[in-house]
Amino acid sequence: MNQPYLHPAQQINQDSAPKETLYVTGLNDKIKLEDLKFVLYILFSQFGEVLQIVMKKTQKLRGQAFIVFQNITYATNAKSALSGMMVYEKPLIIEFAYKKSVIFDRMEGKFYYKQKQQKELQPTLPTDLIKEKKQKKLEDKLNNNNIFNQGEVNNVLLIESLPSFVTENMLSELFRQYPGYSLIKLINARGLAFVEYQNDDQATVALKGLSNFKITPECQLKVKYAKK
Repeated sequence: MNQPYLHPAQQINQDSAPKETLYVTGLNDKIKLEDLKFVLYILFSQFGEVLQIVMKKTQKLRGQAFIVFQNITYATNAKSALSGMMVYEKPLIIEFAYKKSVIFDRMEGKFYYKQKQQKELQPTLPTDLIKEKKQKKLEDKLNNNNIFNQGEVNNVLLIESLPSFVTENMLSELFRQYPGYSLIKLINARGLAFVEYQNDDQATVALKGLSNFKITPECQLKVKYAKK
């Protein structure tokens, strides 16, 4: 017998058992869907591989998202760490989804499907950035091999070689996770940004936490201390 359809908002009252899929509500629906999805990917992928993020523009599903992890452990850790976090001035409300994602049924014995889902999840990048990405990846690899390449310690960080699709809001949501965050200034034309913290120690914690962090599977953050 088929189970009756349940609106996502009803799911959290039916079954709170841990699952690979998280149901997120309370999202700021005034933010562009692509920007919001990108920030969610950055936040949640810190806790393990994210297979899929499902968001819709329909009135009934606005301000909601389903985050599908590879396993329950990743989902549980993300739920514990991110519940209540402010994202675009609204706290994340996170619960386990009512049903297991269909993606796992499709993945059984069909491992190529995982690759397809990851491709769909990745933010769409302009075609003219492909060559630029490859060059930046090589440059980052060379630069990151030098552990002394992060400059003199101070409370302002410099992020370089940012792709053109990154916005100030995206970076702000990422760096404000660390205590002492004050402000950010993005210079799009030069592909760089400055992030200020209240003191040197707080900036150092953020630098260590976000250096080489992947904002997409192909693009890592290049972070160092800004020159005074």
